[in-house]
Amino acid sequence: MSTLKTNNIEPVSGNAITISSSLTVTGGITASLTTPDVLTFDPILTPTVVTGGMFYSSSGNFYVESASAWTSVLTAVNRQPNPSTYDTIVQTTYPNAVDSYHFGEVAKSFISNTFGYASDNIVLANSICSDDVDGPVFINEVNIGQFPSSTNQFLGPFMAGGLAGYPHTGRLAVAAWASHATTQTSGALFLINMPHIGITQQADLVLANDNVGRMHRRGKASATGDQTCGAAFFAYTQASTNILGLSVPPTASQYTDNYQWYTLTNILYPFSASFTGSYSENMVKATEYIRSASDAWIVGPNGVSNPLSFVPANVDIFYCNGTFINTDDGYNSYVTVNSFKKFVSGSGWTDYTAAFTGSF
Repeated sequence: MSTLKTNNIEPVSGNAITISSSLTVTGGITASLTTPDVLTFDPILTPTVVTGGMFYSSSGNFYVESASAWTSVLTAVNRQPNPSTYDTIVQTTYPNAVDSYHFGEVAKSFISNTFGYASDNIVLANSICSDDVDGPVFINEVNIGQFPSSTNQFLGPFMAGGLAGYPHTGRLAVAAWASHATTQTSGALFLINMPHIGITQQADLVLANDNVGRMHRRGKASATGDQTCGAAFFAYTQASTNILGLSVPPTASQYTDNYQWYTLTNILYPFSASFTGSYSENMVKATEYIRSASDAWIVGPNGVSNPLSFVPANVDIFYCNGTFINTDDGYNSYVTVNSFKKFVSGSGWTDYTAAFTGSF
């Protein structure tokens, strides 16, 4: 009998191993695997034996103990991917969308292989909507967060976003996050900036072309009537129909204690005449306008490169901009990438988008 002890149920890319004896999975996971079963493993040639006679993997998470010979260190049980039908539904709107877990794995390997930084020496800033479904996939918890656990090896994340993923926290947040760079160990920084949008596979909504901007959340009867991102919905509705009855274009003084709604409405107001399509069409447009505005701020003169952002000299900042795609509860989320860049104070931005997306 062999035992796999793990605090993560998601897979990593790598080699495969077949266990020739029955395997019991422990550590908060209910499963019993019978022979033969193929698992992925961390190919460590000389793994460290720690107290209790267990192998210690490079990630610090995974162990295998056996009654006889030691096997290679395992990293995870293979999870089930989304059905290809869901991939097709998502890629109808976002043709380049990839599984978000795979995105996280590619981000780690690309930064490591291209620039030499270990993931656990990089402070991640996550500028994504504060929606509960955008929380991380927590270890051994069947929660509703959909941000992939493949990014958990980064330090953080530092929460740098606000409603609809726009970096409402501004230069002060950039300065705070940048000051946390692991300069004593020559580390780096990584910023992921993405608004989010839901795409449900609920059959009647797909048939009616009303499934984009919606997701089936846990505890809800269906995806019908859902608005994801709700902040983007209310912002474009205010910008185009003035549901609040306030001045248009919006003025900040009329949005007391509602700064983020004002900011999003102000972003979308110049495009108000374009919101004449269906709900789903309008949600795609609103999400894209917000994504573009977020990107423009971050890479523009008022964002990361601004002197008041206090980015340390000679610290590499990796930056990925795109759209985070939520799915119905129980399914894996997706990511579509628009750009991947590197910033160094004093040297500016370098675009690595083609190389990064070519790694998918």
